[in-house]
Amino acid sequence: MSAAPPDGASVRQRAYQMLEHSRRRDLGSRLLDWFLIVVINANVAAVAAQTIPELPPAVLMRLQVFDRCCVLVFLVEYVARLWTSPEHPLLQRFSAAGARLRYASTPLMLIDALALLPFVLETAFPQVALIRLTRLIRFLKLARYSPALGTIGSVLRAERRALLACVVIFAGVLLLAAAAIHAAEGGLQPERFGDMPKALWWAASMLAKIGGPGPEPITALGRIIAVVTVMLGIFCLALPVAIIGRGFYEEIRRRDFIITFAMLARIPLFSRLDAASISDLIGMLSARTVPAATVIVQKGDRGDCMYLIASGLVDVSSGDTTVQLSEGDYFGEMALLLQERRNATVIAVRATDLLVLDASDFYRLVQRNPEIAETVHRLAQARGATGREIERTAP
Repeated sequence: MSAAPPDGASVRQRAYQMLEHSRRRDLGSRLLDWFLIVVINANVAAVAAQTIPELPPAVLMRLQVFDRCCVLVFLVEYVARLWTSPEHPLLQRFSAAGARLRYASTPLMLIDALALLPFVLETAFPQVALIRLTRLIRFLKLARYSPALGTIGSVLRAERRALLACVVIFAGVLLLAAAAIHAAEGGLQPERFGDMPKALWWAASMLAKIGGPGPEPITALGRIIAVVTVMLGIFCLALPVAIIGRGFYEEIRRRDFIITFAMLARIPLFSRLDAASISDLIGMLSARTVPAATVIVQKGDRGDCMYLIASGLVDVSSGDTTVQLSEGDYFGEMALLLQERRNATVIAVRATDLLVLDASDFYRLVQRNPEIAETVHRLAQARGATGREIERTAP
């Protein structure tokens, strides 16, 4: 008997799952992502190729047709995202029209709308060839498919005050260097340093290029100013790079911490810990990545650690029973608690990222946290062991 066709709501929900990042483990969603990434990059490459004057008219025509096909793909994607936006968890409390209006104003949807703008401009002003270069804005659509680009945007927002301070410092150094070279060389080389605009150009080139060909001072003082300007240029360039690098590291660390914190808080064994204790526990975890078909735990092995699944999928087989565990689940805790042999075999179904808590770290945590010790005693007694047995196994 065939299944009944899905209704409109289920079709829209499935389309939302394929389009949005919440279902990236789905094969159809990943294929759609890769298709759109290829189209975006191919469109940008076609725009660059259209600026080559040696290309035959027939090739230019094919590139133009290809661009129109890309515009059609982007338009269908934009309309589909608007159509599925009421399925967004944060927008479900609004009406369909209200959800779509709010979703259309999000940064990524604004970028998607800007990607369609060049077609409108070319239609309105067909004689202006340079408008074709506005198609390059479609490259920004990759931000939707690259978490790193989104992270950089978050870093720039978080560090905007520090970066603004860098701009102020650079402007101050620029003015100082220009004024100094104008005072030292303006009378001797008026055609090069005779006024502040010329001196500013020289100072900017020295700061940005870190020296190189250009107007050279002829006095000892002017050369000292040039050397100092080059050294300050290194400082002015290194400072924002260091700020962005530190911000990028902190952002990645913050996201990993939040995800790990949420996972640990869901585990019954750790659910009664306060935030400080969970933070300490996070420092005890070690990361491990296993490829598909890897045996993580073998039945009969000694239980010396427990595992938390950060991402991926595993099969837990015990006798004739097989259970699948995914992101946020955990296994191996009872063998660790009771110091028993493993009673199941765990195999990675696909590439899986694990967080591992060793027995020594676990028992050290038990000794420092009475809440965990109480839970350990309760779980152990439920499995037929006594609290004393657990205490004797602790190092």
